[in-house]
Amino acid sequence: MSFMHGHNVAHRDCTDLNIMMDGAALYPDGFHPIRMNYSRDGVFKVEPLPRIDNSVRYYFIDFGMSTKFATGASPYVVGAKGRDQDVPELSRDVPYNAYEVDIYTLGNLYRKEFFEKYQGMDFLIPLIDAMTEEEPDHRPSATVALPLFRRIHNNLDSELIRLRLRPRYETVSERIVRDTCGRKRGDQHAEAVCRAIKVVTNYI
Repeated sequence: MSFMHGHNVAHRDCTDLNIMMDGAALYPDGFHPIRMNYSRDGVFKVEPLPRIDNSVRYYFIDFGMSTKFATGASPYVVGAKGRDQDVPELSRDVPYNAYEVDIYTLGNLYRKEFFEKYQGMDFLIPLIDAMTEEEPDHRPSATVALPLFRRIHNNLDSELIRLRLRPRYETVSERIVRDTCGRKRGDQHAEAVCRAIKVVTNYI
């Protein structure tokens, strides 16, 4: 977003369905375009490499609502369309800053898709709160939000970020199974325990 805004482009619909991940780094031998956990020919099941150890790229898509501003031009626009209708200033009549809407929408995505769905996401609260300020002028620009995120990331415990994401509402038994199966690949004991647990749970 910082790059996009730096080139005078406001996306204006930065929601989850408009962000895509290039998974090529997770599948060195490629994957089927429809059955993504299968080989290119769709015959063999393949396991992706751990995302924590293999950098992936995320891309904004669908620029159908986007606006490209001339250098120095006002970023104020009108329009109430967009998937995220939580944005407080959206209006068909009253102009609003398109860049500030992008900031709110991305912050709201972090809230809904990460903080509200998974445990252990409290470290995102300062960033989310800043990006989703009701008053648009109080939100950080993309160039300010990016280093804020990097500082938060750099202060995280390295072991914490290797843990799997735990859904907020999973049961204790689900957590035990998933934590065991989610241990680092190559741990033969963990893999054996995981297989045993899966067999047992099939009969419970």
